[in-house]
Amino acid sequence: MSFHDLPENWRDLPLDTPGLAADVADLVVGDEDRSNGCVGLILVGPDRRMTQPCLVNDVDEAVEPQEFLPFLTQVCGMVADTDGSLIFVRGRPGSALLTDVDRRWHQMAINACRDGGGTLLGAFLATDSGVRAFPQAWTGVRAS
Repeated sequence: MSFHDLPENWRDLPLDTPGLAADVADLVVGDEDRSNGCVGLILVGPDRRMTQPCLVNDVDEAVEPQEFLPFLTQVCGMVADTDGSLIFVRGRPGSALLTDVDRRWHQMAINACRDGGGTLLGAFLATDSGVRAFPQAWTGVRAS
């Protein structure tokens, strides 16, 4: 999957269209961002279309995922207030094989959306090798 695969009308399509979210994640998190480590957040409106990409740069291996939990919980709450959702992208250099650290980032995103009352529409790992989806959570990530 690659942003080169995006259809011309991708901005008009909902990000829960199969394959589209991964391609948009690839577009939002560029090569240099992956090399330096980053967190990408794609804010999604109630119509499931992207409203705003957000990138936090220079998030290398020394940064603990839990440090982001309060910030991301607040973002998820604000997105939930507008009936929107969120796509989380961890960008890092190296292999696209999931590491234990990658899994901790993913779990932190799940917890932040659950605690903030928002919906995690998708979660991806973006590396030099490409973009891959994190496995879907077994339980819903929307607070009741």
